Amino acid sequence: MKKRRFIPWGRTLTTNDKYLSRKKTNSNKVRPVVVVDNYKDNLGVVPLSSRKGNNRTDLPKRKNKKTGQRTYYKHYFEIEDNEGQPIRVNEKFKENHKNMDLSREEVLDIRQNIFTKAKTKQRNKKLYDRLHRK
Repeated sequence: MKKRRFIPWGRTLTTNDKYLSRKKTNSNKVRPVVVVDNYKDNLGVVPLSSRKGNNRTDLPKRKNKKTGQRTYYKHYFEIEDNEGQPIRVNEKFKENHKNMDLSREEVLDIRQNIFTKAKTKQRNKKLYDRLHRK
């Protein structure tokens, strides 16, 4: 029997934009995502960004060490890759070193925002329920 690998909340993964949703995108940007939920081997992630914009919130304690740029998170909870498969650590989603993790406090703030305050909260709650039914 295959042993499960536990990925903690706050762990960041690196992926390409084209793997993040089932919608086709022309973006080929490599993007970090943060794990905000897990169920068995399946992960629920939120994309991070370096730009302000609609449906994004600032992470006040996060800055890029090299450029000094602020870090934002998008208000979209994702549970599937571009092929409709559950998000797991694999060739599409590579785990970053634990020194890049977000704190528990930051993850709880993100969860509170995306599930109770964001415009996308209904969509996010449906995906959360789907993740926990698998």
